[in-house]
Amino acid sequence: MSTQEYFGVPINRTQANAIYTDAMSRMYGLVALGVITTGAMIWIGDLTGVGDVFFSLGIIGWLLMIGIMFGTLMAANAVVARGNTALGTVLYLAFTGIEGLFLSPILQAFTGEMIGMAFLLTGGLFVAMSAIGMTTKRDLSKWGPMLLIGLVGLIIISLINMLLIGSSGLFLIINLLLLPLFLALTVWETKQMKELAQEAAMQGDQKAATQVAVIGSIGLYLNVLNIFLIVLNLLGFASSD
Repeated sequence: MSTQEYFGVPINRTQANAIYTDAMSRMYGLVALGVITTGAMIWIGDLTGVGDVFFSLGIIGWLLMIGIMFGTLMAANAVVARGNTALGTVLYLAFTGIEGLFLSPILQAFTGEMIGMAFLLTGGLFVAMSAIGMTTKRDLSKWGPMLLIGLVGLIIISLINMLLIGSSGLFLIINLLLLPLFLALTVWETKQMKELAQEAAMQGDQKAATQVAVIGSIGLYLNVLNIFLIVLNLLGFASSD
């Protein structure tokens, strides 16, 4: 049983490694489970037409569905931050399921081949970017604020285009800019979660490490989802040409 000191406090290295490994495995496992849940609910949405009901209500339906999704997402983050990772996990999975219902009518505009290709490309890009985040030695702490500012800016431009302009060319440019942004966010968030999990593990804090795992899974799932939708939009543009 090897020990070392962390800021002067003796720690059990074997225990620290176990806590860290459990946290990272839990994080990626929850990301995968979230993707599976979304896929299952897309299928159920296609069978039941639940998503179509919301979309048939027009802007009110859109706002209602988006409100439910973001309310669930914010609740999941808040609950986990307070230490209730079990309830936070349930809320996270509920969010991924609601997301699937929301996406089911949207995906009807794309062929099965395009959806399958987008899924494979997304999986490859996510694994590659997350691997970079896990292995890089560079200090990425300054990336976060810059990426979030860029994301907010592009979201605002996207909303203006959707509500007022309706330009397909601008929509394409936005997607071309969003793709590298979400890839970079994946690298940054992976690096950040890795460091937070290591810190919790070195302190022997299993609870904090589990919180990192759940919060990290939420962020990485959102990156996967957005990368998938962006790639799908780009494939749609390519096929229309």
